[in-house]
Amino acid sequence: MKKIKVRKGRNPRYIEALNLGYANNKLLKENANENFNNVVDLAAIKVDLKTLTNNTTIRNEKLTDAYLKISSRYWELINRLANRESRLDLVTQQLKNYVPDHWLFEDESSSEDNTNEEPEPEPNLRTDEHQLEFDFDSALETKH
Repeated sequence: MKKIKVRKGRNPRYIEALNLGYANNKLLKENANENFNNVVDLAAIKVDLKTLTNNTTIRNEKLTDAYLKISSRYWELINRLANRESRLDLVTQQLKNYVPDHWLFEDESSSEDNTNEEPEPEPNLRTDEHQLEFDFDSALETKH
């Protein structure tokens, strides 16, 4: 703190007030510099926050666009599958109307019953019931 020279006849309280005012001004200047630095730091933080906000907004917009593209592709595929199913049903119905006795259109319950049954053996034309050899005598005669 700067001391002011004391002149004759001055009030000591006045001199003390001048000294305090001088010290106060010095502290305010130092504080003003510190405040200025704080304001500069806050401005830099504001710029960083603005940049982060813009980047986040852009990222969110890109994610939203990607989600919309994916969902539209999903629904497009679902619609294609539904269209194919309806076309297949139409073709199947048309074929069923055209050839109703086709094996593709048989009931599953009747086909299951038929698969369990063994085929009927063909009737034996020979009188021997215990034929052990084939008869190729007439067909395999060799010429000597």
